[in-house]
Amino acid sequence: MLEDLKKVLGFNNDEFDDLITNYIETAKMDLEMAGISKSKIIEDDKLIYSAIITFVKSKFDIENSEMFTDSYLLQKEHLRHYSDYIE
Repeated sequence: MLEDLKKVLGFNNDEFDDLITNYIETAKMDLEMAGISKSKIIEDDKLIYSAIITFVKSKFDIENSEMFTDSYLLQKEHLRHYSDYIE
């Protein structure tokens, strides 16, 4: 996921790897605190993957931060209402 996010964000070096990794883990923790089952918070789940990418993009894309934040919150809310994702 780190390498995918670096491509999405346009980074071609390792300068922000620790920060990106921290944001990935923060997004996972946020999803878990919202009630998403920990067993579902895996990177190969397409819905979770998309939510995490959107969360991280909201931290780096200053011009579109609000849009990405709103999108992440909407994705999280949808996951919370999908019974397969709730503990």
